[in-house]
Amino acid sequence: MPGVVGIIDQGRGGSTISCREITINGFEQLRAATPTSSAEIIQIQPGRMQGHLKHASVAGLSLGFGTFSHGVISRGVYSDDRVTIGFLTQVNRRRSSQRGIGGIRIWSPGVEHQSRYVAGVSFGAISVSTEDMARFFGPDSRFSEPTAWLGRSAFHTNPETGDAPARVLRSIMAGFDRCAGKLGPSEAEYWKRAIIESACYAIANSEQSAVFVSSPQRLVRRAQEYLDASGDAPIHISELLAYLRVSRRALHRAFDEVLGIPPMRYLRQKRLCEARLLLQHGAATGVTVAEVAFRQGFSDFSRFSAYYRVLFGENPSET
Repeated sequence: MPGVVGIIDQGRGGSTISCREITINGFEQLRAATPTSSAEIIQIQPGRMQGHLKHASVAGLSLGFGTFSHGVISRGVYSDDRVTIGFLTQVNRRRSSQRGIGGIRIWSPGVEHQSRYVAGVSFGAISVSTEDMARFFGPDSRFSEPTAWLGRSAFHTNPETGDAPARVLRSIMAGFDRCAGKLGPSEAEYWKRAIIESACYAIANSEQSAVFVSSPQRLVRRAQEYLDASGDAPIHISELLAYLRVSRRALHRAFDEVLGIPPMRYLRQKRLCEARLLLQHGAATGVTVAEVAFRQGFSDFSRFSAYYRVLFGENPSET
């Protein structure tokens, strides 16, 4: 599990603000830190994953910042009952054209996300109830009813609008680091509103639209749903092609357009990530490294070890 290096502060008179910091030293800790169990993290760039997560809880609102050292694909539902606002706070501009890079994006409860993040990206996220969002916008806004935030929809804002709110939110988080234990409920309510205001800087002028799924996106989603249904069992590329009734070339084009990597590499990285999770429980279950490798579709143990070492920066036996 992630190592908690911060301490949750208890404020005077029952403060409703708490903070913690988590050190990341493996992709699986990013998965564990995801708000819902339906979320999936797949590491796609080789090397030992490192990073930090900072989290604050403010009168029922959740605010978090994170950074990680290697590229990942993130997919799933952030929350079934809350609005999630995500934003990038630091992007390698030379690679910002990669799919999944943007400024601010807002997901309604239950809406699925899928993004590819390159190494060195810093991100932030806010999770807040639909009632709090409606209350913030007031009676004269199209967002004044909780139902305005429900349904299969997402909000897209100008990618250039992410920097200013991110600076404000980092400043607020720094203030919590210093003063969280000294703030009471009334101050917490104020800062909750200030956080929502900063995060919603561009929402009022954005357009809400039904989620549009292109043909390549539909094809990738169908492939992923089939993989999900298989559980931990490995899936051969030929089985996937037969189910989808498409050619290898068509599937390659779809994965490259949506995720930026070919399907064979996606399947291998996914199997390696599953193997790592199995190895971490190996001592309790008595399973061996060779058994884990074979269960995940690697018949050549030395090749499995080489792939594993490149992706995670350690041997399977060390895990």
